[in-house]
Amino acid sequence: MLERGRGRIVITGSGAAYLPGATATAYPASKAAVHRYAESLAAELAGRIPVFAISPGLVRTEMTEGHFPDDAAWTPPGLAPRLVLAIASGKLDRLAGRYLHAEHDDPDDLAARADEVLERDLNAIRLRR
Repeated sequence: MLERGRGRIVITGSGAAYLPGATATAYPASKAAVHRYAESLAAELAGRIPVFAISPGLVRTEMTEGHFPDDAAWTPPGLAPRLVLAIASGKLDRLAGRYLHAEHDDPDDLAARADEVLERDLNAIRLRR
């Protein structure tokens, strides 16, 4: 990608990176690392290759089936591909390095609010003191 001077990197993360209540250790810790990696890589590649970490939401899959109640807030399966297509189009490039959630972050709304997201440091996973 660097040689071609174009492309986008999309890394699959999870809300488990920041949501409380996890009963496992490895999964949420690895997803927090994924988000930090994406943010750092985005800074390193700024102006060359945009990098994104997305959360597809709670989608019914073999991995999630039986681990969450039927009335959980299941994410429609088409939302993650919609977000990735918006990223691939380049319309979200200004938000490289931000945490994007397929269910909560409508691509058109994100593009329209890009200035606000950047100015207020939104869509980022941060430890606050």
